[in-house]
Amino acid sequence: MAISLSKLVLDYLTRNAGTRLTVGEIALALSDEHPARFKAKREKLGSKSALVTQVTREIYGRRAAMVRQFSQILTDASRSPIRLFVEAADELEVVSEPTAAEIISAPDENEAVAAEQRREHGLYAPLQAYLAEAHGVVSKRIRESTSSNRRGRYGNRWLHPDIVGMMTPGLHWEDLVRQCSSAMPMRKAKLVSVEVKLALTASTVRASFFQAASNSLWANRAYLAATEVRGEDTLEELTVLCSLHGVGYIAIDPDNASESRILIPAREREEVDWASANRIAKENADFRAYLQQVLNYLHTGQVVHQLWDGDPVGA
Repeated sequence: MAISLSKLVLDYLTRNAGTRLTVGEIALALSDEHPARFKAKREKLGSKSALVTQVTREIYGRRAAMVRQFSQILTDASRSPIRLFVEAADELEVVSEPTAAEIISAPDENEAVAAEQRREHGLYAPLQAYLAEAHGVVSKRIRESTSSNRRGRYGNRWLHPDIVGMMTPGLHWEDLVRQCSSAMPMRKAKLVSVEVKLALTASTVRASFFQAASNSLWANRAYLAATEVRGEDTLEELTVLCSLHGVGYIAIDPDNASESRILIPAREREEVDWASANRIAKENADFRAYLQQVLNYLHTGQVVHQLWDGDPVGA
């Protein structure tokens, strides 16, 4: 009996664990690896390209059933088209019963949270590079450590975003053009706010989204950003939430910033919610410094790059 197409897909993904593959890439690989399995179908269709197209359609049609049947098969919906993959061994979370010694010496929960935050912090630089290169946004990191904490331990929870920016159309313009635009009236900066997460899953997408909504809706454009969206149900939930509240989604490519993409556009607000911005400014020194640079730009038309994070392309 011939091996089912679903098992062939599982076997191929397992042998290439950790690699995210489109359905088309999987179909091409399977047609090359199993010529006898697809011989009759290829003869009927008349060409290899037609065979690959047909196998792609069959895998795509069975995709949801495959994911239900084989829990090892995961979907990465943060790119288009969607990728399928099996986690590499070093990515799997190994759960075992702790020994008595491990219980005694187990790290505090705060240490685990801090470790995840450090990994998130590693996404800031590629995200900021992408915003500058692709959208002319100069940006600044808002550090929790510069908040007053006068409201108590959780008083500033979900108050400020990770990254704030200013969209400046003249960031990459010739100096002469920039000077002309600065002399024109009605110059207006577009303010951008981004909440960053490592990944969005079925169990975290709503909390992550509403954190972004809580701390970013004051801006002209608000975004949630992550390296991946795990599962089509998660992407569907994210799409619905973004549509309802006007928040956009940015897929971050941490290895190649230029490959990052805005997959869900933000709904632009004509006016900044200055009352909400004031709440953040009262608590956070980084945010006050950010608003000062926005004000300098509105007065002078100049972007002082040294006072923003990184070194935007074209600076």
